[in-house]
Amino acid sequence: MNNPPQIPGYQFDQRLLVHPLAEIWRGRSFTGMEVVALVLSTTGAADPQVRERLGRSSRGAALDPQQQETPLWAANLNSDLPYAITQLVPGQSGAERLLDPLDGLLGNDEQSLDAVRSQLAHYGATPPLEPPAAGTTEDRSTAPGTTDAAPPVGKVELAREYRRKLGPWVYAVVVLIVLIVFTVTYSVGAAVGSAVKDHPATEPVVAPVQPSALPSHVLLPGLAKVASAPYVRPGAGPGLVGETYPSGSDVQVVNQLDLPFSFGWPRPPEVKLLGESSTTLYRRVQTEPLPDPNRRTAAPLVAQIAVRQCRDLAGCLSVRPAFDEDWTKAFKAPAPRTAKDAQTWYSVSNATPYTLVMTRAYSSAGRWWLVGVAVSSVPDEVPTAQMVFNDIWRQTN
Repeated sequence: MNNPPQIPGYQFDQRLLVHPLAEIWRGRSFTGMEVVALVLSTTGAADPQVRERLGRSSRGAALDPQQQETPLWAANLNSDLPYAITQLVPGQSGAERLLDPLDGLLGNDEQSLDAVRSQLAHYGATPPLEPPAAGTTEDRSTAPGTTDAAPPVGKVELAREYRRKLGPWVYAVVVLIVLIVFTVTYSVGAAVGSAVKDHPATEPVVAPVQPSALPSHVLLPGLAKVASAPYVRPGAGPGLVGETYPSGSDVQVVNQLDLPFSFGWPRPPEVKLLGESSTTLYRRVQTEPLPDPNRRTAAPLVAQIAVRQCRDLAGCLSVRPAFDEDWTKAFKAPAPRTAKDAQTWYSVSNATPYTLVMTRAYSSAGRWWLVGVAVSSVPDEVPTAQMVFNDIWRQTN
């Protein structure tokens, strides 16, 4: 979205932020009021979860604005690129605050919010009104017999003066005006509608365009969570890299991570839910940490897993580069480079810690998934790391 958004009643001339899910624009309303708008990007608008989050945060801003938040002035959650608009008030949180919850990970957009607010600090400030000094032109204009008139006051300055005098009551006045306008409009519309019924038009009446319904509420993030997936016991056959579980091995089955597959773990695991974005689940499984010589704790064996749902194999392959970039950055792991087949990529790092990584596209229960895996271990646990890695590969075949 390189061009300014086209929103009736507003004109935007400065883009303050480009975010993967939205853009922030500064502009003015037709009355001259400075405003800030958050407009979803094409990517954000295509994700029903992002739309739902914008709707929820916008409704909260409209119905229950906090003390340091400007109230919502306008929003359209059903347009091709949904947006929300607030007044620009320096020092207060406007439309840019709606950016933070869009991806489902609160607090990770603080740098973006600070960047926007630093730019907004230069706009919309109202200089304090100081009393005129004695003997100035302002004094002479009010003295008896003076012909000099006070300099004319512009409409914007006059509006600012009234806003300063009204203080917090300005929002109540605005709400009252909106209610009055709505009542008058409704009355006029009802009268016109009655007249139309009494005098039917000779031309066919075209039905008005109706906005589509708001997205239905679904669980976060925007992918299906699997309560429990079946586990296939180890059998004969080679693995992807190195050692595999012997046939019939007694392993601890990890199957309570909302993942579309289960896998075997050599001993009682420690499970951690690392969070989720609007598209991807992040999970971690490890053995009990042991103290190292530097008096820090280190887990001898760690498996980190990212899962994203796709519409089909072609969809998985199209988003794989972006998926690999996201999950390897989140786990601080190398990217898989070697292609095993058309659906599997992996890499091996023999440094310390020893690390195996894999991206796998596979189908289960009529759904397609992208799985990113990073298994790392201390040198003594390398064979076990290979067994875990190969078991995840086997379970996603």
